[in-house]
Amino acid sequence: MSTDVGSIIKAIFGAAPSLSLLTGSAQTMLSWSKVIESYDDVPEVYKGFFKTLLGDSKTFPHVVLTPALDRFLHKTPERLVCDVNDTIYVVERDNNQIIARGYPVKAIRDVEVGEVLLRSWITINGVTIDGFSTSSTMEFNSANSGRFTSFLKRMRPVSSDSDDTKLSAEQDKFNYLDTQNFKFMNYARNSLVHGEKVIYTLWQPEIREAIVTLLGRPFYRTISTAHFTILTDKEIIIIRDDERVEESKGIRHGGIWHYIPLRNIVSLSVKPTNNLLTLSLNLSNNGHLDRIFAVSNKQELENLQNETKKLMGK
Repeated sequence: MSTDVGSIIKAIFGAAPSLSLLTGSAQTMLSWSKVIESYDDVPEVYKGFFKTLLGDSKTFPHVVLTPALDRFLHKTPERLVCDVNDTIYVVERDNNQIIARGYPVKAIRDVEVGEVLLRSWITINGVTIDGFSTSSTMEFNSANSGRFTSFLKRMRPVSSDSDDTKLSAEQDKFNYLDTQNFKFMNYARNSLVHGEKVIYTLWQPEIREAIVTLLGRPFYRTISTAHFTILTDKEIIIIRDDERVEESKGIRHGGIWHYIPLRNIVSLSVKPTNNLLTLSLNLSNNGHLDRIFAVSNKQELENLQNETKKLMGK
């Protein structure tokens, strides 16, 4: 059975105390998501939704509840996520009301996954069962990221291939990054799924420019954080540093992964922008994504563009 953090807190304190009375560890526990394993464990506000959704089904789906988080200048409502009938449902709580969005797996345009220290999130972009093009973000403590693995697997390429040797061979295609950026090499290796074939990769280090020199010391601004583009036979994966994270000894902790199925790429182009190059991806349902590259990567960008068009049949 899953552990109810609220019950643990109440057992310790006799009641639900204010955050100011809780230790750091107890406050962290309140930020944990939890797996709900039966209809009886579903919070009352969601039961009507589940009763309608499940009908007479005897099988209870994988359900995860993410708590409301109140951070400085940023509040996140409570959300419940479940996987039913090839559809990912994200149900948001607003006091005693709920807002439910169902994303058929085949209608999901792209997925963003972020992990920076203890903060993690998954953003789904796609068309709902009601025909609306929208997005939903689930935020959670990184310690609980494993509870969302099955959802991410449902939204990524599916393959019956489970050959670890083949997967390892594809992962080895990133080994050249070992001497350039060990973190991104590992991120890339872990981003692949079984049965996926790497077609082309393109590494772009962080791009900075000097803005002023004071007392002989130059000061820079970041034009683009480091990012790594992976073209596979099924999707484009873009891994990047989060520009909101400050560098520490030349490293930005954590990263952001963007998974885009090839079927949802309408077009891609490369254009010059202020002595740099911009790779633009136009996606279905008016989706758009830009990445900035140094001019020195012009030929590699053209190669990436051509290889992608081949896979798209264009």
